[in-house]
Amino acid sequence: MFTIQYDNRWAKLVWLLVVVVFIGDMLLPKEFNIVFAYLLAHFMAIFFKEKGDVFLLAVVTTALTVLAVFFKPQEAPLQEILLERVPPVISFWAAAFFVVRYISLRETEQQQEGRFKALFEYATNGILMTTRKGQIVMANPALEKLFGYDNGELSNVPIEKLIPQRFATRHAEHRASFHQNPHPRNMGTGQNLSGLRKDGTEFPVEVSLSPFKSNEGEFVVAFIVDNTYRKNYEDSILEQKRELAALSEALKDANEGLENKVADRTRELELAKNELGIALDRERELGELKSRFVSMASHEFRTPLTSVLSSAGLVQQYADRQDLANVKKHADRIKNAVNGLNTILTEFLSLGRLEEGHVQASMEEIDLPALIEDLHQEMKNLFKPGQQLEYTHEGDRNAQLDGRLLKNILINLVSNAIKYSPEQSIIQVNSHIGPASIQISVRDHGVGIPEPDQKHLFGRFFRASNATNIQGTGLGLYIVQRYAEMMNGEVGFSSAVEEGSEFWVKFKKS
Repeated sequence: MFTIQYDNRWAKLVWLLVVVVFIGDMLLPKEFNIVFAYLLAHFMAIFFKEKGDVFLLAVVTTALTVLAVFFKPQEAPLQEILLERVPPVISFWAAAFFVVRYISLRETEQQQEGRFKALFEYATNGILMTTRKGQIVMANPALEKLFGYDNGELSNVPIEKLIPQRFATRHAEHRASFHQNPHPRNMGTGQNLSGLRKDGTEFPVEVSLSPFKSNEGEFVVAFIVDNTYRKNYEDSILEQKRELAALSEALKDANEGLENKVADRTRELELAKNELGIALDRERELGELKSRFVSMASHEFRTPLTSVLSSAGLVQQYADRQDLANVKKHADRIKNAVNGLNTILTEFLSLGRLEEGHVQASMEEIDLPALIEDLHQEMKNLFKPGQQLEYTHEGDRNAQLDGRLLKNILINLVSNAIKYSPEQSIIQVNSHIGPASIQISVRDHGVGIPEPDQKHLFGRFFRASNATNIQGTGLGLYIVQRYAEMMNGEVGFSSAVEEGSEFWVKFKKS
Protein backbone atom coordinates (compact mmCIF):
# COMPACT_ATOMS: atom_id res chain seq x y z
CA MET A 1 0.00 0.00 0.00
CA PHE A 2 1.03 3.62 -0.50
CA THR A 3 1.66 5.21 2.88
CA ILE A 4 3.57 8.48 2.06
CA GLN A 5 1.16 11.33 1.45
CA TYR A 6 1.73 14.52 -0.57
CA ASP A 7 3.18 17.39 1.53
CA ASN A 8 3.79 21.04 0.53
CA ARG A 9 7.26 20.85 2.08
CA TRP A 10 8.11 17.92 -0.21
CA ALA A 11 6.98 19.95 -3.23
CA LYS A 12 9.13 22.88 -2.16
CA LEU A 13 12.11 20.54 -1.91
CA VAL A 14 11.48 19.28 -5.46
CA TRP A 15 11.24 22.78 -6.90
CA LEU A 16 14.32 23.89 -4.92
CA LEU A 17 16.25 20.98 -6.46
CA VAL A 18 15.12 22.12 -9.93
CA VAL A 19 16.39 25.66 -9.29
CA VAL A 20 19.72 24.38 -7.94
CA VAL A 21 20.23 22.14 -10.99
CA PHE A 22 19.34 25.02 -13.35
CA ILE A 23 21.87 27.40 -11.71
CA GLY A 24 24.55 24.72 -11.70
CA ASP A 25 23.85 23.92 -15.36
CA MET A 26 24.33 27.60 -16.34
CA LEU A 27 27.49 28.17 -14.37
CA LEU A 28 29.42 24.94 -14.71
CA PRO A 29 31.53 24.16 -17.78
CA LYS A 30 30.39 21.70 -20.42
CA GLU A 31 32.34 18.80 -18.97
CA PHE A 32 30.13 19.06 -15.80
CA ASN A 33 26.91 17.90 -17.45
CA ILE A 34 24.45 17.85 -14.54
CA VAL A 35 21.26 18.11 -16.63
CA PHE A 36 20.33 14.50 -15.78
CA ALA A 37 20.00 15.62 -12.17
CA TYR A 38 16.52 16.84 -13.18
CA LEU A 39 15.54 13.12 -13.27
CA LEU A 40 15.95 13.02 -9.50
CA ALA A 41 13.34 15.74 -9.20
CA HIS A 42 11.00 13.78 -11.51
CA PHE A 43 11.26 10.62 -9.45
CA MET A 44 10.74 12.63 -6.26
CA ALA A 45 7.47 13.77 -7.87
CA ILE A 46 5.89 10.39 -7.07
CA PHE A 47 4.78 12.03 -3.84
CA PHE A 48 2.82 14.75 -5.69
CA LYS A 49 -0.89 14.56 -5.19
CA GLU A 50 -1.95 15.96 -8.57
CA LYS A 51 -0.89 14.44 -11.89
CA GLY A 52 -0.98 17.90 -13.47
CA ASP A 53 1.89 18.98 -11.19
CA VAL A 54 4.03 16.17 -12.65
CA PHE A 55 3.44 17.34 -16.22
CA LEU A 56 4.14 20.92 -15.12
CA LEU A 57 7.46 19.74 -13.69
CA ALA A 58 8.29 18.06 -17.03
CA VAL A 59 7.49 21.27 -18.95
CA VAL A 60 9.57 23.41 -16.58
CA THR A 61 12.62 21.09 -16.60
CA THR A 62 12.46 20.88 -20.42
CA ALA A 63 12.34 24.67 -20.70
CA LEU A 64 15.16 25.16 -18.18
CA THR A 65 17.32 22.57 -19.97
CA VAL A 66 16.97 24.48 -23.24
CA LEU A 67 17.25 27.92 -21.60
CA ALA A 68 20.49 27.05 -19.80
CA VAL A 69 22.18 26.54 -23.20
CA PHE A 70 21.91 30.24 -23.98
CA PHE A 71 23.54 31.27 -20.68
CA LYS A 72 26.45 28.80 -20.75
CA PRO A 73 29.76 29.79 -22.29
CA GLN A 74 29.73 28.88 -26.00
CA GLU A 75 32.37 26.17 -26.05
CA ALA A 76 30.67 24.45 -29.03
CA PRO A 77 28.15 25.32 -31.71
CA LEU A 78 24.63 26.00 -30.36
CA GLN A 79 23.03 23.35 -32.58
CA GLU A 80 25.40 20.68 -31.29
CA ILE A 81 24.69 21.57 -27.66
CA LEU A 82 20.92 21.48 -28.25
CA LEU A 83 21.16 18.03 -29.87
CA GLU A 84 23.10 16.75 -26.86
CA ARG A 85 20.20 17.77 -24.64
CA VAL A 86 17.53 15.84 -26.56
CA PRO A 87 18.11 12.51 -24.69
CA PRO A 88 17.78 14.14 -21.25
CA VAL A 89 14.54 15.85 -22.29
CA ILE A 90 13.13 12.52 -23.54
CA SER A 91 14.07 10.92 -20.24
CA PHE A 92 12.25 13.71 -18.36
CA TRP A 93 9.00 12.96 -20.19
CA ALA A 94 9.42 9.21 -19.86
CA ALA A 95 9.91 9.67 -16.12
CA ALA A 96 6.88 11.98 -16.02
CA PHE A 97 4.65 9.38 -17.66
CA PHE A 98 5.96 6.70 -15.29
CA VAL A 99 5.20 8.91 -12.26
CA VAL A 100 1.71 9.74 -13.56
CA ARG A 101 0.99 6.03 -14.00
CA TYR A 102 2.27 5.40 -10.47
CA ILE A 103 0.01 8.13 -9.07
CA SER A 104 -2.99 6.66 -10.94
CA LEU A 105 -2.34 3.22 -9.45
CA ARG A 106 -1.96 4.81 -6.01
CA GLU A 107 -5.29 6.61 -6.38
CA THR A 108 -7.01 3.38 -7.52
CA GLU A 109 -5.61 1.48 -4.56
CA GLN A 110 -6.64 4.19 -2.18
CA GLN A 111 -10.17 4.07 -3.60
CA GLN A 112 -10.33 0.29 -3.23
CA GLU A 113 -8.90 0.53 0.25
CA GLY A 114 -11.56 3.08 1.14
CA ARG A 115 -14.33 0.88 -0.23
CA PHE A 116 -13.01 -2.15 1.61
CA LYS A 117 -12.80 -0.13 4.81
CA ALA A 118 -16.37 1.07 4.37
CA LEU A 119 -17.56 -2.48 3.69
CA PHE A 120 -15.65 -3.81 6.67
CA GLU A 121 -16.50 -1.05 9.09
CA TYR A 122 -20.19 -0.52 8.26
CA ALA A 123 -21.30 -4.12 7.55
CA THR A 124 -24.19 -5.18 9.81
CA ASN A 125 -22.90 -8.77 10.00
CA GLY A 126 -19.80 -9.77 11.91
CA ILE A 127 -16.60 -10.15 9.86
CA LEU A 128 -13.21 -11.29 11.07
CA MET A 129 -9.96 -12.39 9.46
CA THR A 130 -7.64 -15.02 10.94
CA THR A 131 -4.29 -16.53 10.08
CA ARG A 132 -3.76 -20.20 9.24
CA LYS A 133 -3.04 -20.81 12.92
CA GLY A 134 -6.35 -19.26 14.01
CA GLN A 135 -4.98 -15.92 15.22
CA ILE A 136 -7.47 -13.05 14.75
CA VAL A 137 -5.97 -10.31 12.56
CA MET A 138 -8.98 -8.05 12.08
CA ALA A 139 -12.52 -7.84 13.44
CA ASN A 140 -15.13 -5.31 12.33
CA PRO A 141 -17.24 -3.28 14.80
CA ALA A 142 -20.34 -5.41 14.15
CA LEU A 143 -18.50 -8.55 15.29
CA GLU A 144 -17.02 -6.83 18.34
CA LYS A 145 -20.49 -5.64 19.32
CA LEU A 146 -21.99 -9.09 18.64
CA PHE A 147 -19.53 -10.76 21.03
CA GLY A 148 -19.47 -7.88 23.54
CA TYR A 149 -15.83 -6.73 23.06
CA ASP A 150 -14.41 -3.21 22.89
CA ASN A 151 -12.78 -1.80 19.77
CA GLY A 152 -9.49 -3.58 19.00
CA GLU A 153 -9.81 -5.94 21.95
CA LEU A 154 -9.89 -9.04 19.70
CA SER A 155 -6.71 -8.29 17.76
CA ASN A 156 -4.04 -11.00 17.96
CA VAL A 157 -6.14 -13.34 20.12
CA PRO A 158 -6.94 -16.98 19.15
CA ILE A 159 -10.27 -17.65 17.45
CA GLU A 160 -11.05 -20.26 20.12
CA LYS A 161 -11.78 -17.36 22.48
CA LEU A 162 -15.11 -16.93 20.61
CA ILE A 163 -16.01 -20.64 20.81
CA PRO A 164 -17.56 -22.46 23.80
CA GLN A 165 -14.95 -24.46 25.70
CA ARG A 166 -16.57 -27.85 24.97
CA PHE A 167 -16.06 -27.22 21.22
CA ALA A 168 -12.81 -25.26 21.33
CA THR A 169 -10.60 -28.32 21.93
CA ARG A 170 -11.64 -29.93 18.63
CA HIS A 171 -11.75 -26.70 16.66
CA ALA A 172 -8.00 -26.86 15.97
CA GLU A 173 -8.54 -30.26 14.26
CA HIS A 174 -11.39 -28.87 12.17
CA ARG A 175 -9.26 -25.86 11.22
CA ALA A 176 -6.38 -28.09 10.07
CA SER A 177 -8.81 -30.20 8.04
CA PHE A 178 -10.20 -27.08 6.37
CA HIS A 179 -6.74 -25.90 5.32
CA GLN A 180 -6.01 -29.26 3.67
CA ASN A 181 -8.67 -28.41 1.06
CA PRO A 182 -9.51 -24.72 1.49
CA HIS A 183 -12.55 -23.47 -0.44
CA PRO A 184 -15.48 -21.17 0.32
CA ARG A 185 -18.16 -23.01 2.28
CA ASN A 186 -20.55 -22.85 5.19
CA MET A 187 -19.11 -24.04 8.49
CA GLY A 188 -20.71 -26.98 10.30
CA THR A 189 -23.38 -27.74 7.72
CA GLY A 190 -26.26 -29.55 9.41
CA GLN A 191 -24.95 -28.75 12.91
CA ASN A 192 -25.95 -26.22 15.58
CA LEU A 193 -23.03 -23.78 15.97
CA SER A 194 -22.66 -21.59 19.05
CA GLY A 195 -20.63 -18.48 19.80
CA LEU A 196 -19.23 -17.40 23.18
CA ARG A 197 -19.66 -13.77 24.27
CA LYS A 198 -17.23 -11.95 26.53
CA ASP A 199 -19.64 -12.29 29.45
CA GLY A 200 -19.69 -16.09 29.01
CA THR A 201 -23.16 -16.41 27.48
CA GLU A 202 -23.66 -18.57 24.38
CA PHE A 203 -25.81 -17.83 21.34
CA PRO A 204 -26.48 -19.65 18.04
CA VAL A 205 -24.54 -18.46 14.99
CA GLU A 206 -24.12 -19.16 11.27
CA VAL A 207 -20.58 -19.04 9.90
CA SER A 208 -19.33 -18.84 6.30
CA LEU A 209 -15.62 -19.29 5.53
CA SER A 210 -13.63 -17.90 2.58
CA PRO A 211 -9.87 -18.59 2.31
CA PHE A 212 -7.40 -16.37 0.44
CA LYS A 213 -3.64 -15.97 0.05
CA SER A 214 -1.42 -12.89 -0.10
CA ASN A 215 2.28 -12.16 0.12
CA GLU A 216 1.79 -12.00 3.89
CA GLY A 217 0.55 -15.63 4.09
CA GLU A 218 -2.69 -17.64 4.17
CA PHE A 219 -5.80 -16.15 5.75
CA VAL A 220 -9.46 -17.02 6.27
CA VAL A 221 -12.30 -14.49 6.28
CA ALA A 222 -15.27 -15.57 8.42
CA PHE A 223 -18.75 -14.03 8.12
CA ILE A 224 -20.72 -14.55 11.32
CA VAL A 225 -24.48 -14.01 11.71
CA ASP A 226 -26.44 -14.06 14.96
CA ASN A 227 -28.90 -16.93 14.49
CA THR A 228 -30.84 -16.41 17.71
CA TYR A 229 -34.08 -15.26 16.08
CA ARG A 230 -34.03 -17.99 13.46
CA LYS A 231 -33.14 -20.65 16.02
CA ASN A 232 -35.99 -19.56 18.30
CA TYR A 233 -38.34 -19.61 15.31
CA GLU A 234 -37.19 -23.11 14.34
CA ASP A 235 -37.57 -24.29 17.94
CA SER A 236 -41.13 -22.96 18.03
CA ILE A 237 -41.90 -24.72 14.73
CA LEU A 238 -40.44 -27.97 16.08
CA GLU A 239 -42.47 -27.63 19.25
CA GLN A 240 -45.63 -27.13 17.20
CA LYS A 241 -44.74 -30.16 15.11
CA ARG A 242 -44.25 -32.23 18.25
CA GLU A 243 -47.63 -31.10 19.55
CA LEU A 244 -49.26 -31.91 16.22
CA ALA A 245 -47.51 -35.30 16.15
CA ALA A 246 -48.79 -36.05 19.67
CA LEU A 247 -52.31 -35.04 18.68
CA SER A 248 -52.08 -37.12 15.52
CA GLU A 249 -50.84 -40.10 17.49
CA ALA A 250 -53.75 -39.75 19.89
CA LEU A 251 -56.23 -39.63 17.00
CA LYS A 252 -54.46 -42.58 15.40
CA ASP A 253 -54.73 -44.61 18.60
CA ALA A 254 -58.41 -43.71 18.94
CA ASN A 255 -59.22 -44.81 15.39
CA GLU A 256 -56.78 -47.70 15.14
CA GLY A 257 -59.35 -50.38 15.96
CA LEU A 258 -61.83 -49.02 13.43
CA GLU A 259 -59.18 -48.60 10.74
CA ASN A 260 -57.97 -52.17 11.27
CA LYS A 261 -61.48 -53.50 10.92
CA VAL A 262 -62.09 -51.44 7.79
CA ALA A 263 -58.74 -52.54 6.37
CA ASP A 264 -59.44 -56.21 7.09
CA ARG A 265 -62.89 -55.97 5.56
CA THR A 266 -61.51 -54.13 2.54
CA ARG A 267 -58.86 -56.82 2.03
CA GLU A 268 -61.49 -59.52 2.26
CA LEU A 269 -63.68 -57.74 -0.28
CA GLU A 270 -60.72 -57.13 -2.61
CA LEU A 271 -59.68 -60.78 -2.34
CA ALA A 272 -63.20 -61.95 -3.03
CA LYS A 273 -63.49 -59.50 -5.90
CA ASN A 274 -60.21 -60.68 -7.41
CA GLU A 275 -61.12 -64.34 -7.02
CA LEU A 276 -64.53 -63.70 -8.56
CA GLY A 277 -62.93 -61.77 -11.43
CA ILE A 278 -60.46 -64.58 -12.07
CA ALA A 279 -63.23 -67.17 -11.96
CA LEU A 280 -65.40 -65.12 -14.31
CA ASP A 281 -62.48 -64.63 -16.72
CA ARG A 282 -61.75 -68.35 -16.69
CA GLU A 283 -65.41 -69.18 -17.15
CA ARG A 284 -65.70 -66.66 -20.01
CA GLU A 285 -62.54 -68.00 -21.66
CA LEU A 286 -63.71 -71.59 -21.21
CA GLY A 287 -67.09 -70.72 -22.68
CA GLU A 288 -65.48 -69.05 -25.68
CA LEU A 289 -63.15 -72.02 -26.16
CA LYS A 290 -66.05 -74.46 -25.93
CA SER A 291 -68.12 -72.43 -28.35
CA ARG A 292 -65.28 -72.13 -30.85
CA PHE A 293 -64.37 -75.79 -30.38
CA VAL A 294 -67.94 -76.97 -31.02
CA SER A 295 -68.26 -74.71 -34.06
CA MET A 296 -64.91 -75.75 -35.48
CA ALA A 297 -65.26 -79.43 -34.61
CA SER A 298 -68.72 -79.69 -36.12
CA HIS A 299 -67.31 -78.33 -39.38
CA GLU A 300 -63.90 -79.98 -39.42
CA PHE A 301 -65.18 -83.44 -38.43
CA ARG A 302 -68.26 -83.37 -40.66
CA THR A 303 -66.33 -82.54 -43.83
CA PRO A 304 -63.82 -85.44 -43.75
CA LEU A 305 -66.43 -87.86 -42.44
CA THR A 306 -68.75 -86.96 -45.33
CA SER A 307 -65.84 -87.46 -47.71
CA VAL A 308 -65.09 -90.88 -46.15
CA LEU A 309 -68.71 -91.95 -46.39
CA SER A 310 -69.04 -90.83 -49.99
CA SER A 311 -65.75 -92.40 -51.09
CA ALA A 312 -66.57 -95.66 -49.29
CA GLY A 313 -69.80 -95.99 -51.27
CA LEU A 314 -68.02 -95.25 -54.53
CA VAL A 315 -65.23 -97.72 -53.73
CA GLN A 316 -67.86 -100.47 -53.35
CA GLN A 317 -69.40 -99.61 -56.73
CA TYR A 318 -66.04 -99.39 -58.55
CA ALA A 319 -64.93 -102.65 -56.89
CA ASP A 320 -67.95 -104.45 -58.32
CA ARG A 321 -66.95 -103.10 -61.74
CA GLN A 322 -63.29 -104.04 -61.27
CA ASP A 323 -62.37 -100.33 -61.83
CA LEU A 324 -59.14 -100.39 -59.81
CA ALA A 325 -58.04 -96.87 -60.82
CA ASN A 326 -61.10 -95.22 -59.29
CA VAL A 327 -60.93 -97.59 -56.31
CA LYS A 328 -57.37 -96.39 -55.65
CA LYS A 329 -58.43 -92.75 -56.17
CA HIS A 330 -61.19 -92.91 -53.58
CA ALA A 331 -59.08 -95.01 -51.23
CA ASP A 332 -56.52 -92.16 -51.26
CA ARG A 333 -59.34 -89.70 -50.50
CA ILE A 334 -60.39 -91.83 -47.55
CA LYS A 335 -56.76 -92.00 -46.37
CA ASN A 336 -56.32 -88.20 -46.66
CA ALA A 337 -59.55 -87.61 -44.77
CA VAL A 338 -58.46 -89.98 -42.00
CA ASN A 339 -55.05 -88.27 -41.81
CA GLY A 340 -56.83 -84.93 -41.51
CA LEU A 341 -58.98 -86.25 -38.69
CA ASN A 342 -55.87 -87.65 -37.01
CA THR A 343 -54.17 -84.25 -37.25
CA ILE A 344 -57.21 -82.53 -35.73
CA LEU A 345 -57.40 -84.99 -32.86
CA THR A 346 -53.63 -84.74 -32.27
CA GLU A 347 -53.84 -80.96 -32.04
CA PHE A 348 -56.79 -81.15 -29.61
CA LEU A 349 -54.93 -83.61 -27.42
CA SER A 350 -51.74 -81.49 -27.53
CA LEU A 351 -53.69 -78.37 -26.54
CA GLY A 352 -55.30 -80.18 -23.64
CA ARG A 353 -51.98 -81.51 -22.34
CA LEU A 354 -50.41 -78.04 -22.69
CA GLU A 355 -53.21 -76.32 -20.81
CA GLU A 356 -53.03 -78.91 -18.02
CA GLY A 357 -49.23 -78.57 -17.74
CA HIS A 358 -48.53 -82.21 -18.65
CA VAL A 359 -45.98 -81.38 -21.35
CA GLN A 360 -42.36 -80.86 -20.24
CA ALA A 361 -39.25 -80.37 -22.36
CA SER A 362 -36.59 -83.09 -22.03
CA MET A 363 -33.38 -81.83 -23.61
CA GLU A 364 -31.12 -84.38 -25.32
CA GLU A 365 -28.49 -84.47 -28.04
CA ILE A 366 -30.10 -85.06 -31.44
CA ASP A 367 -28.82 -85.35 -35.00
CA LEU A 368 -30.80 -82.49 -36.56
CA PRO A 369 -30.30 -83.33 -40.29
CA ALA A 370 -31.16 -87.00 -39.65
CA LEU A 371 -34.36 -86.00 -37.78
CA ILE A 372 -35.49 -83.78 -40.66
CA GLU A 373 -34.68 -86.45 -43.28
CA ASP A 374 -36.70 -89.05 -41.32
CA LEU A 375 -39.57 -86.58 -41.06
CA HIS A 376 -39.43 -86.06 -44.83
CA GLN A 377 -39.79 -89.78 -45.47
CA GLU A 378 -42.71 -90.06 -43.03
CA MET A 379 -44.62 -87.19 -44.65
CA LYS A 380 -44.10 -88.11 -48.32
CA ASN A 381 -47.57 -89.58 -48.61
CA LEU A 382 -49.06 -86.16 -47.63
CA PHE A 383 -47.45 -84.25 -50.53
CA LYS A 384 -49.68 -83.06 -53.37
CA PRO A 385 -48.84 -84.19 -56.90
CA GLY A 386 -45.57 -82.66 -58.04
CA GLN A 387 -44.70 -81.11 -54.66
CA GLN A 388 -41.07 -81.50 -53.57
CA LEU A 389 -39.13 -80.75 -50.36
CA GLU A 390 -35.64 -79.30 -50.66
CA TYR A 391 -33.50 -79.44 -47.52
CA THR A 392 -30.17 -77.73 -46.76
CA HIS A 393 -28.11 -77.66 -43.54
CA GLU A 394 -25.20 -75.53 -42.30
CA GLY A 395 -22.94 -75.98 -39.27
CA ASP A 396 -22.69 -78.86 -36.79
CA ARG A 397 -25.13 -81.76 -36.94
CA ASN A 398 -25.80 -82.26 -33.24
CA ALA A 399 -27.91 -79.99 -31.00
CA GLN A 400 -29.33 -80.08 -27.46
CA LEU A 401 -33.13 -80.07 -27.97
CA ASP A 402 -36.23 -82.10 -27.17
CA GLY A 403 -36.51 -84.30 -30.29
CA ARG A 404 -40.16 -85.14 -29.68
CA LEU A 405 -41.29 -81.52 -29.36
CA LEU A 406 -39.08 -80.41 -32.27
CA LYS A 407 -40.56 -83.13 -34.49
CA ASN A 408 -44.11 -81.95 -33.67
CA ILE A 409 -43.08 -78.37 -34.51
CA LEU A 410 -41.66 -79.40 -37.89
CA ILE A 411 -44.63 -81.66 -38.71
CA ASN A 412 -46.95 -78.71 -38.13
CA LEU A 413 -44.89 -76.24 -40.19
CA VAL A 414 -44.25 -78.65 -43.09
CA SER A 415 -47.87 -79.87 -43.18
CA ASN A 416 -49.03 -76.23 -43.34
CA ALA A 417 -46.63 -75.61 -46.23
CA ILE A 418 -48.04 -78.68 -48.04
CA LYS A 419 -51.63 -77.72 -47.31
CA TYR A 420 -51.42 -74.07 -48.42
CA SER A 421 -49.12 -74.58 -51.45
CA PRO A 422 -50.27 -75.58 -54.94
CA GLU A 423 -49.30 -78.72 -56.81
CA GLN A 424 -45.93 -78.78 -58.59
CA SER A 425 -44.41 -76.39 -55.97
CA ILE A 426 -41.22 -76.59 -53.94
CA ILE A 427 -41.09 -76.49 -50.12
CA GLN A 428 -37.71 -75.35 -48.80
CA VAL A 429 -36.43 -76.41 -45.37
CA ASN A 430 -33.18 -74.91 -44.05
CA SER A 431 -31.40 -75.59 -40.76
CA HIS A 432 -28.35 -73.89 -39.26
CA ILE A 433 -26.43 -74.64 -36.06
CA GLY A 434 -24.19 -71.73 -35.06
CA PRO A 435 -22.05 -70.92 -32.02
CA ALA A 436 -24.90 -69.31 -30.11
CA SER A 437 -28.17 -70.44 -31.71
CA ILE A 438 -30.03 -73.06 -33.73
CA GLN A 439 -32.44 -71.95 -36.47
CA ILE A 440 -34.80 -73.91 -38.73
CA SER A 441 -36.96 -72.33 -41.43
CA VAL A 442 -39.74 -73.66 -43.68
CA ARG A 443 -40.60 -71.69 -46.82
CA ASP A 444 -43.50 -72.29 -49.22
CA HIS A 445 -44.87 -70.58 -52.31
CA GLY A 446 -48.52 -70.81 -51.36
CA VAL A 447 -51.43 -68.45 -50.75
CA GLY A 448 -49.62 -66.31 -48.13
CA ILE A 449 -51.20 -64.57 -45.12
CA PRO A 450 -53.11 -61.26 -45.40
CA GLU A 451 -51.37 -58.51 -43.43
CA PRO A 452 -54.39 -57.68 -41.17
CA ASP A 453 -54.46 -61.35 -40.05
CA GLN A 454 -50.75 -61.67 -39.27
CA LYS A 455 -50.89 -60.15 -35.76
CA HIS A 456 -53.47 -62.77 -34.66
CA LEU A 457 -51.79 -65.78 -36.28
CA PHE A 458 -50.52 -67.39 -33.05
CA GLY A 459 -53.88 -67.15 -31.25
CA ARG A 460 -55.92 -70.22 -30.39
CA PHE A 461 -58.46 -71.27 -33.07
CA PHE A 462 -57.46 -68.36 -35.33
CA ARG A 463 -57.48 -68.94 -39.06
CA ALA A 464 -56.55 -66.47 -41.78
CA SER A 465 -59.37 -64.99 -43.84
CA ASN A 466 -58.07 -66.63 -47.05
CA ALA A 467 -57.84 -70.13 -45.47
CA THR A 468 -61.40 -70.74 -44.27
CA ASN A 469 -62.10 -73.20 -47.12
CA ILE A 470 -59.00 -75.26 -46.27
CA GLN A 471 -59.23 -77.88 -43.54
CA GLY A 472 -57.61 -76.86 -40.23
CA THR A 473 -58.22 -76.12 -36.54
CA GLY A 474 -56.32 -72.87 -35.98
CA LEU A 475 -54.39 -74.51 -33.14
CA GLY A 476 -51.21 -75.60 -34.89
CA LEU A 477 -49.18 -72.38 -34.70
CA TYR A 478 -50.31 -71.77 -31.11
CA ILE A 479 -48.96 -75.20 -30.18
CA VAL A 480 -45.75 -74.58 -32.17
CA GLN A 481 -45.13 -71.37 -30.24
CA ARG A 482 -45.73 -73.03 -26.87
CA TYR A 483 -43.41 -75.94 -27.72
CA ALA A 484 -40.68 -73.54 -28.88
CA GLU A 485 -40.92 -71.50 -25.68
CA MET A 486 -40.47 -74.69 -23.63
CA MET A 487 -37.06 -75.16 -25.32
CA ASN A 488 -36.01 -71.51 -24.78
CA GLY A 489 -36.92 -70.64 -28.36
CA GLU A 490 -39.06 -68.26 -30.39
CA VAL A 491 -41.11 -68.43 -33.57
CA GLY A 492 -41.41 -65.83 -36.33
CA PHE A 493 -42.51 -65.51 -39.93
CA SER A 494 -42.71 -63.31 -43.00
CA SER A 495 -45.48 -63.60 -45.58
CA ALA A 496 -47.05 -61.93 -48.60
CA VAL A 497 -50.37 -62.84 -50.24
CA GLU A 498 -49.95 -65.04 -53.35
CA GLU A 499 -46.18 -65.12 -52.84
CA GLY A 500 -45.91 -67.55 -49.95
CA SER A 501 -44.71 -67.65 -46.36
CA GLU A 502 -41.54 -68.44 -44.45
CA PHE A 503 -41.78 -69.60 -40.84
CA TRP A 504 -38.70 -69.94 -38.65
CA VAL A 505 -38.01 -71.23 -35.18
CA LYS A 506 -34.88 -70.17 -33.32
CA PHE A 507 -33.35 -71.66 -30.15
CA LYS A 508 -30.61 -70.23 -27.94
CA LYS A 509 -27.76 -72.55 -27.04
CA SER A 510 -27.39 -73.09 -23.28
